[in-house]
Amino acid sequence: MKCHNCEGSIVYPEGLNGEKICNKCGLVIDETPTVKSYTQWTPEWFSNWNEQDSETLKEWLTILRTISCQLNLPNYPYREAAAQTIRKQNHALFKSQKLSKNKRATVAALMHLILKEYDKMRPIKEISKELSLDPKAVMKQAWILNKTLQAKKDPEKIPRNTAIDYLHQYAGKITTNKELILNAENILLKIKKSGGHPLGLAAGAFYYVCENPAKISKETIGATFGISPRTVYSNEAKIRKLIVSLPKLELQPLAPLICR
Repeated sequence: MKCHNCEGSIVYPEGLNGEKICNKCGLVIDETPTVKSYTQWTPEWFSNWNEQDSETLKEWLTILRTISCQLNLPNYPYREAAAQTIRKQNHALFKSQKLSKNKRATVAALMHLILKEYDKMRPIKEISKELSLDPKAVMKQAWILNKTLQAKKDPEKIPRNTAIDYLHQYAGKITTNKELILNAENILLKIKKSGGHPLGLAAGAFYYVCENPAKISKETIGATFGISPRTVYSNEAKIRKLIVSLPKLELQPLAPLICR
């Protein structure tokens, strides 16, 4: 449903009394008799600044608004979720020289992490290309940013996905062979205390069970999981070394491979 005034998307229910409103121009589309006026309820825009905000905060928010526009992202919820993170974590962000030195790359990395939380994965390589940024720089900022935010994160926030979560989320997009996925899950359960990024470990474990006889390439896996083929290979190599020191794994016999 679109707003007849500005063609923005309609939010319902969102007002004080459950009325339908436009999240772009604020027009009340379906007003109930008990609603006095829209001016009594205004959504909070974290990306806007006020007189109390520091010049540094204004600069970060300006970069965010520019980047979200270039990536063609809607204001709600992605841009405002990122803006809320910047406001809440401003001390940690501004204090870190590594993050504040390249604000544009850091904000691009933040948008990548926010989209991932909303299950709207966009690879860093794709984001970097659209913003004319070095993907290696954005990847580095994403790693530092994720580590910084995890240290400051409220325990009530959405918990970080495990490697098994990522495995089930992405492997099913490549194959319908359940035995492959179960074998990869078995490996992840065996090495769960080995450390490493869960997304990379999930891709590495899946590549390990896919090399023979499935023959699914690291490029295919990397593209689906949203990481580089090199990261897939390095995690698979790590898993291969760990398995040598573990009790023999009982892997499921593989049915004929069905790829999508």
